[in-house]
Amino acid sequence: MFRPYAHAQYEIVFMRVLFACVVFWSVAFMLPGLIKVEAFDEIPENWTKIFYSIDGEQARVERLSAMKEPVGLAKLFPGVVKQLTTHAVANVATYALFGSLILYACGLILPISLGIATLIHTSVFTLNNSMGATHHGYQIISIALLGQWVATMLPWIWRLFGKKFQVPKGLRLADLEIYYTHIGIAGCYVLAGVTKLLASGIMWVINAPLVAVQVHKTHDQKYYEYLDPKWIEDGKQYANFAVDNPNLTRLILGGGLFMEVIAFALLINRFWATTIGLSLWLMHVLIAKSMALHFPTNEIVDLVFLANMPFWFVYFVLRKRDDIHQLRIKP
Repeated sequence: MFRPYAHAQYEIVFMRVLFACVVFWSVAFMLPGLIKVEAFDEIPENWTKIFYSIDGEQARVERLSAMKEPVGLAKLFPGVVKQLTTHAVANVATYALFGSLILYACGLILPISLGIATLIHTSVFTLNNSMGATHHGYQIISIALLGQWVATMLPWIWRLFGKKFQVPKGLRLADLEIYYTHIGIAGCYVLAGVTKLLASGIMWVINAPLVAVQVHKTHDQKYYEYLDPKWIEDGKQYANFAVDNPNLTRLILGGGLFMEVIAFALLINRFWATTIGLSLWLMHVLIAKSMALHFPTNEIVDLVFLANMPFWFVYFVLRKRDDIHQLRIKP
């Protein structure tokens, strides 16, 4: 219980390749240099909503550069982080991110490739959060990257103290990378749940229908940003759902809170990781459908690292065959 377990090589490859795609997707359109709005005849709707406003790229770059309320790395290295708003640095960062993720997906020089990817991803969203309105939809990616990088650095850290790092018997360093990723994911959810309880206690669930006010505010803000009446209409629709269905809203949000608090259980074993992962994914889907609160990166990370469907497919196909043990897999 609460110990890392072995993974087959196909699992590691599956997770790395998909996660590399998710990391690049989440960052590339935040950088103003390499990939521009003009490069597309029609920007995908979700990218437009998240990353661009009606006043164009240059206005956004100016807001980013201002860093009105610096956080994290922006406090420690404001000049360095601000350089990401320049086209030259953004170009280099995008190419460096792409190259490091290719190496990561191939399992090559992970201490370096993961270190570069972690630094760029964290810096980009530190810059974004330093505008004064923090966004926590992508921190799960930064934390997953950080956890994997720390795992790959363990042998080097031990070497600094003149010792040899010993991977637990029957495991590889790659297994520790996944385990540290699981710890980071669990931490994200548990911290979110505990914070809610410390701030409001059980009243957070009782007052859940009041989320309608926040939904209205969010959609009104988007309307003034894009001047699209659709935002006003959608805001009314989702807010009315919470008001007209107070008990259902309490059930959805209260259930989500419960899943956040017990998310640490995903560390018990593979079965629990899958169960909790699918439950968290369903939680995000229900909240998105009923209240338009979207966390797509959380959903993908939960499916890739926790649900891990390729494992269960292979397991149920090969469980009656002797070579199942050669694949290093067990439920």
